[in-house]
Amino acid sequence: MRTIRLVAVLLAFLILSPGCLSLFSGEESESELVNCELEPHNPDCEIGGVTEDDCFFNEVFTGDYCRLMTSPENLDYGEESLLLVVGQTIQALTPSFTGDGPQNWLINPRLPEGLNLDLESGVISGVPESESPLTSYTIIGKNVVGSSVYIIDIEILSEPPVNITYFTNEIFCTLSKPCGISSPYNSGGLIENWEVIPALPLGLEILDSGSISGTAQQLGDSNHTVSGSNSGGSAYTDIRIITIHEEPVNLYYSSHFFQWFLGDNIAESPNIEGGEIIDWAIEPPLPDGLIFSQTDGSIIGVPSELHAIREHYVTATNTGGSITTTILISVQDISPTNIRYDPYLLDLTVNEEMSVLSPSWSDGTPESWEIFPNLPQGLTLNPENGEISGTPIYVQDSTNYQIWANNTGGYTETQISISISSLPPDEIYWPESEYVLSSNTSVLIPVTNNGPYIDTWEVSPSLPSGLVILDNGTISGIPDSRTDWNEYTIWANNTGGAVGLSIWIVVHDLRADQNDLLRGMNEADFSGWPSPILPIGKWAFPVAFESSGIPVVSASHVGKGKILGYGHESWVDYTNHPFSLRAVEWVCGENAEVGLAYGAGFDDFENKLQDAGHNVHLSITPSDLTGIDCLLDEFWNGHDDNDNAALVDFMNSGGGVIMGGHAWYWSYSNTDVAHNYPGNKIAKSTGLFVSSDWGYNDVYFQNIPHEYSTISNAIAAVLADRIDGVEMANDDAAVAYSAISDCTGIVTLDYTDFWTPLRHLVNQTGYTVIPYSTLWSSTGYELGADPVADIILRLEDALMFRLPADELPIHPSHVEFPGEVPSNATRITRTVTVNGTQSGLPSNFGYSNPRSSLRMSTGLYAPPGEIITITVDEEVSELGFSILIGAHTDGLWNKEIIKRHSRIYRTWSIENTTTIVANAFGGPIYAYIPAGSSFGEINVTISGAIRAPLFVLGETSDFEWIYSEKENPAPWAELVSNNFIMTVPSSEIRNLNNPSQLMNWWDRALEMEHELYGFEPWPRVERAVFDVQISVGWMHSGYPFMAHDLSVPDVVNYTHMSENGDWGMFHELGHNHQWMPSTLPGTTETSCNFASVYLMEDLVGVEGHGAVDSEQRRNRMESYFSDGSNISNWSVWTALDTYLIIKEEWGWNPITESLSVYYNLSPAEVPSSDDEEFNAWVLHLSNATGYNLAPYHSAWGFPLNENTYAALEHLPVWVEDPLRGEFFSYDAIIRNLDSDDETTSTTDISWETYDNGTNTSLIFYYGTIDMGNQSSGWSSSQNLGDTSVGNHSTTVTGLSWGTTYYGRIQASSDERTVWFGPISWTTDYPLD
Repeated sequence: MRTIRLVAVLLAFLILSPGCLSLFSGEESESELVNCELEPHNPDCEIGGVTEDDCFFNEVFTGDYCRLMTSPENLDYGEESLLLVVGQTIQALTPSFTGDGPQNWLINPRLPEGLNLDLESGVISGVPESESPLTSYTIIGKNVVGSSVYIIDIEILSEPPVNITYFTNEIFCTLSKPCGISSPYNSGGLIENWEVIPALPLGLEILDSGSISGTAQQLGDSNHTVSGSNSGGSAYTDIRIITIHEEPVNLYYSSHFFQWFLGDNIAESPNIEGGEIIDWAIEPPLPDGLIFSQTDGSIIGVPSELHAIREHYVTATNTGGSITTTILISVQDISPTNIRYDPYLLDLTVNEEMSVLSPSWSDGTPESWEIFPNLPQGLTLNPENGEISGTPIYVQDSTNYQIWANNTGGYTETQISISISSLPPDEIYWPESEYVLSSNTSVLIPVTNNGPYIDTWEVSPSLPSGLVILDNGTISGIPDSRTDWNEYTIWANNTGGAVGLSIWIVVHDLRADQNDLLRGMNEADFSGWPSPILPIGKWAFPVAFESSGIPVVSASHVGKGKILGYGHESWVDYTNHPFSLRAVEWVCGENAEVGLAYGAGFDDFENKLQDAGHNVHLSITPSDLTGIDCLLDEFWNGHDDNDNAALVDFMNSGGGVIMGGHAWYWSYSNTDVAHNYPGNKIAKSTGLFVSSDWGYNDVYFQNIPHEYSTISNAIAAVLADRIDGVEMANDDAAVAYSAISDCTGIVTLDYTDFWTPLRHLVNQTGYTVIPYSTLWSSTGYELGADPVADIILRLEDALMFRLPADELPIHPSHVEFPGEVPSNATRITRTVTVNGTQSGLPSNFGYSNPRSSLRMSTGLYAPPGEIITITVDEEVSELGFSILIGAHTDGLWNKEIIKRHSRIYRTWSIENTTTIVANAFGGPIYAYIPAGSSFGEINVTISGAIRAPLFVLGETSDFEWIYSEKENPAPWAELVSNNFIMTVPSSEIRNLNNPSQLMNWWDRALEMEHELYGFEPWPRVERAVFDVQISVGWMHSGYPFMAHDLSVPDVVNYTHMSENGDWGMFHELGHNHQWMPSTLPGTTETSCNFASVYLMEDLVGVEGHGAVDSEQRRNRMESYFSDGSNISNWSVWTALDTYLIIKEEWGWNPITESLSVYYNLSPAEVPSSDDEEFNAWVLHLSNATGYNLAPYHSAWGFPLNENTYAALEHLPVWVEDPLRGEFFSYDAIIRNLDSDDETTSTTDISWETYDNGTNTSLIFYYGTIDMGNQSSGWSSSQNLGDTSVGNHSTTVTGLSWGTTYYGRIQASSDERTVWFGPISWTTDYPLD
């Protein structure tokens, strides 16, 4: 019909058009106009309704009428050319045009794969799939009237490489030796071209794979940028290439010992192998006249000075290392001859000065003079010129003396004779009245005789074996065995008479004491945890060590008595080991009168002591020690000063004391163990110091301690090594190191008997400078290489930590780290206000140092070794806070190579209104507030400090920072936000101009961590301190959080952090958020990564770690589940996979909610065992998600118990978890199995499929006997097929009436079969 209407209209148009009217009439006629108002019913006035169907194909319906369609014009896509990248979705291109829209779209040539042209709208969209060269595409949009054309150029580039990573960024090469590095890891598109700028060192090249190899031909240390590119772009990484010489080896001269004379012509050249030598050195310098060649190490010349035998160290060095050899050199003189004294017969008188007697000689000049025997007392031989002079004071018969004149060329000799007339003996004395000697040690006890000469000396009784009294009354020798205390009378005789004097002598043999105590003993397994008993006195020694190597039983001689100390009080009267009686025998003697201290609890030892032959006295106090030989008491006692003095007097007079006790527990609620612990109040007298450390209770009585575990021996040997040149073997020095270092950290400086020789040692050797080097460098101080040097380092550590402020030196190593203070830096006085209300963290945040004192920044820095004055008001002085100087508090003694001194900080208690403080190394100054304090605001005035760069977000403007604050002279700076503080080298922030932006970013990072772990508000500001070296790892958690200074350039770079983040920083700060009860076994390094994943994804917008990409996760899970999902292997990344699956299903909120539950648990609710922790977590997480996650976690191997399953039965099982069928086959869970509606031959069986498991099918087995879980025994079954979660039922037919039946459901998967039931029912009886 529409066609007919169109034809009619067309004909009408033709007829009405002027050109067509001539077809029907040769005459023109005027149209007759009709007035439709007057003739509304005229046919010409009819108005018909026009619709879209009335329009021609070339017309457009406007809504009211049909108008002629226009051709599309000015087709435009807004882009003349497109540069696209494979795999990146293009922004859809929508065409614009004028005129009527195209009805059809064409393009030539065809668009690249992945792009398409919508044939209805003309829109170009898609994702390019492959590279394509620049191509012009013609797009035609047309309708029936016309068309418009647009040409667009499209080029598709490859997917650019994103990240190039070598396994290391440093390549170490040896000159002329092959070296290189394997291909890098590249994320992103395939790399087509490689470029290195600047060019690689000569001999090295980069291969098509990106690997670098070759043979280095030149020395150097260069940095290079490696770029990998394709048509889509480039990625870059930096490498460092270090090329060094081959290490020199096998350096030697023709001899090890050269003995030359003055005037000899010398030419000696060395032999050496290895790489080219670039430097030769010799220490100490050669004698005058000899030249050491810096070119080839040769020694040439003519010696012109005398030179005693001396070691010289020749060192050959190149970039690959160095080698040193030792040679001995001496230069000798011509021997003197024909020595004469005139007169040579001397007849002298007591107390009359003789005339100076000078010698004469020929040839060489004597350098020294000697005489034998020694001249009579009062006369001296000048060892430099040979003159004899003085006033004789003793009579002597004519005596011949041999005199030698020496030089390096030899000696000559002559003889003189001296006789002296005498007066009666008078004014004879020895320095002391009592002498304590050590066996096998040289002894010299000189006598002083201010009276006449003594002819003979006698002693009664005989001196200890090995000692003799010389003709001059001096006692000397080497006592070879120990003795008890004895009184000796020494007679001095001459022709004028005799006089007798008394002295007391004892000879101790500590080795023999150890043997006496330990002979025949075996290991003891005592009770209780002991404290070390440190034998710090001259006559103290260790007796037995526990398994970790600390002395827990030690003994000492005290005056004429003895003391033995145990590290635990229960060991004193321990009756199950023979040592307790052996100790009594050694201290008290045989059949002794033994006192048991009042209140010590040792009365149960009475019978054992009596059985051993001792007489026992109970309830003895120090105020009355009469009648006993020894006292058994506790170190941790209630004695006052009088009691302690009485005990010391008792021992000095010959009494014995045995004490036991530990100080570690005492130290939990007390301070200053060296002075306040009861047992140490007598330690300066006894030589036994009770440490606040702790040890184990397996005590090795069967081993005789090493000689140098006796501290007095160790100190003497170390002094001999460093001062006298008597070298210790490394093994011996290591024992001495252990013995001394056990003490240096706990024994205070006022124990002068211990510290005086050690301070002398440090003064003689000087302070140790440890050169600065980064973590990756091998430069530093190697612990263990020289144990004696290690001892000195320990002593420096203790002194720098214990010396009063006004005695602290400027330690020279501060120049290396933490850094120098500019010499022109102004010392200022500033009053700072700090927040003294600091709660700290609850102790369950165990990895965060939760109860550590809090550092309150002052913005000030203490110059090394300079006194800083702290002034507070009286009220503040009584609060109980401290001043901390130094930010770097990690100890380094556990390292093999240390990059700085282990302890470069100091804390100073504020107990007075004015306190002087200092740090030998310098450092930032903090008010150090104990956790749990509520002091409010504290005003502290600090004098003598310098300004440090300090930025405080919200207080310091960027303008103030840039133009003032960041240029403050201290070598360390702090960047502070509301939630985070970073302590960094000032050198790293001098160019930082956007601190607000940076610290706002870090502030948000910490906020996100707090939110994630759900403990809010977080009660402290976390700190990160960057150090040249830290105690463990690349970074570690705690307060402060510690990281290496190599990280600083990145963490203070906003652009870097916002684009790349820092997984490690987030990880360690995550450790600080780990609550111990919610940190499941094996997940110490897992749940901290919640923070890393969350911040890398949600703050930075990147994945952040290769271990969390989908392929690695899949590989881990396949490995874990193929091994049987053993929970003992569930840790770190595998454990993180378990959590991430939950996160990917529900987000982080359920994990946060679950963690938050633990913060409010009562002690009784806190899980206490591993199994309890696993079960508790599943309960909390299930409740948070609203799903029963027990099957999911059971699949991972969680040891879940029935209580957990029961507690979660009300929740639906999560049956959509991605493990199902992919990694783990789940068992179905059928519950509420029941029978109902029994008839004579049928019953309805119903059940709920709570968990449909993996590929599970069900069979209902039934019969008149319950055959258990054996399918073969059942008489009947019904296949129920696959199952789904929900309630199900089936009808069992064909049953016998009046019969009891049993039934079970068997659920079978691909891997296992599980059974549910049984149930039973009885069919009805038929109705009569």
